Amino acid sequence: MADSLPSRRLQSEENPLTQLPDPLLWKRVRAGEERAFEELIRRYYPPLYQYGLRYTRDMDLLKDSIQDLFVELWIYHRNMAQTEFVRVYLFKSLRRKVFRNAAGEGSREPLDEEAVDHFLISENAEDELIQTELSAYQRSRLHALLRTLSNRQREAIHLKFFAALSNEKIAEVMGLNYQSVANLLHRAVNRLREGWHTLLQ
Repeated sequence: MADSLPSRRLQSEENPLTQLPDPLLWKRVRAGEERAFEELIRRYYPPLYQYGLRYTRDMDLLKDSIQDLFVELWIYHRNMAQTEFVRVYLFKSLRRKVFRNAAGEGSREPLDEEAVDHFLISENAEDELIQTELSAYQRSRLHALLRTLSNRQREAIHLKFFAALSNEKIAEVMGLNYQSVANLLHRAVNRLREGWHTLLQ
């Protein structure tokens, strides 16, 4: 990776790139600007990492997949299409790369996209969902409630409420049609609502 990526520089608080909207930053990356690419990494490594944790507990696999994604972005930056939805592009690319890398590594068990254990809600994500003064018992119950959702329901919830994507963009990331995403979210939210009343009693 050291030979493929530009050297990382410390980001200055006065760096104007930090205020640049995603589409303009992407345009500069496509033009081969190293500082813009560094800002893209700084801006999106954390959310990509958090999103990837929903698929695997294999930290090496996840870090390798993110690194591969950024390496390929830099190598092929001039061939990338312009997009207004950089977050969607990156999430979709990482999702595909994690599964491909897992399937291609003989020493790693391939991920099953339908397996419940391979789409995980982290404790931090759950805590973000409930910024209320719940007791430890209620918080534990809520964690259990979230885990009753299917893996696809949890992914849709994450993309909707943590990544703040529209249903259309969620459909693009997950490779589903709009109605399927709407149905997933509807069922997931209804299930959470049904359990919430009991939870707070």
